[in-house]
Amino acid sequence: MLTLNKPRYSRQRFSRALKALMQERHLSYRQLAYKTRLSAGYLNHLTMGTRPVPADAVVSNIAAALHVEPDFFLEYRLRQVVNVLDKAAPVADRLYGVLVRRLPVPDDLGVLLEAYATDTNGGNGGTEERGVVSL
Repeated sequence: MLTLNKPRYSRQRFSRALKALMQERHLSYRQLAYKTRLSAGYLNHLTMGTRPVPADAVVSNIAAALHVEPDFFLEYRLRQVVNVLDKAAPVADRLYGVLVRRLPVPDDLGVLLEAYATDTNGGNGGTEERGVVSL
């Protein structure tokens, strides 16, 4: 696997991060199209930002072709957080207060995060009734 000259996670939007990785790896649209089985025209639209960020499966496909993890891309990480928070309303409410309303960090936020920790096995293990959320 190639070593990255960039940080593990990109802080750039998908279009810029994709274009930067292609340039770093000296890949043309046609070469990346061959690796991903996507059209070169579609990839061009993605790098220009004229198409929306693709579904997670397509992001994963592109990431594999570029030798990075899907979570290299900011939008992929944001989707994962949204998916978890969608299932964890109390955590979402507390984070909203801290991040948007600039309220002090509540003492019980750590307890709530622990209660809604994701299951590393990918399944809910029968714990969804107790409020434990899994991806």
